[in-house]
Amino acid sequence: MELEAHIAAIRQETPSVKSFVLDLEGQNLPFLPGQYVDLVVETDFESLVGGFSIASSPLRKASIELAVKYRSDRRPAAHLHEKAQVGDPVLVLGSSGEFYYRPDMGSSLVLIAGGIGITPFTSMIRFVDEAKLDTRVVLLYSAKTPDELVFLDELRAISARNPRISCVFTVTRPIDESWEGRVGRIDEQLLAEIIKDSHALFYVCGPSGMAEAITALLEKQSVSAAQIRRERW
Repeated sequence: MELEAHIAAIRQETPSVKSFVLDLEGQNLPFLPGQYVDLVVETDFESLVGGFSIASSPLRKASIELAVKYRSDRRPAAHLHEKAQVGDPVLVLGSSGEFYYRPDMGSSLVLIAGGIGITPFTSMIRFVDEAKLDTRVVLLYSAKTPDELVFLDELRAISARNPRISCVFTVTRPIDESWEGRVGRIDEQLLAEIIKDSHALFYVCGPSGMAEAITALLEKQSVSAAQIRRERW
């Protein structure tokens, strides 16, 4: 599916991440929470294509939101950060991907995110919350520093009002003493603390190597491979 859209809003979410709200101009883009789109942006010299996970809930029909981390070695992301403006036209291709959640897949989820890997999980959490599903969600989210926890305030607000959604945040490099949350990587001890339902569905999304390491730790907690879904960037 190809849709012509335009950038309706740009927000600086963290020092390295911007979110882009794309107005779909009345067109319908079916997707499942967790999936991604390919975005085509035009420069003065060429077309750039990049794949980006959708952060918004599929219940929001008028637009989609993408969270994009700046990477100088990834030209589509760098162009969006450096050149994109509100009003710019874009071409949306998709949706795509096997990393998603449907309510019939299970009613207990454990979402384990590293860095920008929070993006597909934000879509899932927003969907569960907005649809008022009887789904229990536990999010474990790690970033290097507190100011790089994307959507932190919103995720805290959702978990505060929705008793079926809980969020655990941890950072590996606290900037100063103002951070009162957890410090350290996601390890076996932390997983043992948060895993209350060994029959849940486990989703892992983060940097290369993280998915394999977390999967190995989950298997030590008696979580079967069939219960684990992985995505890496």
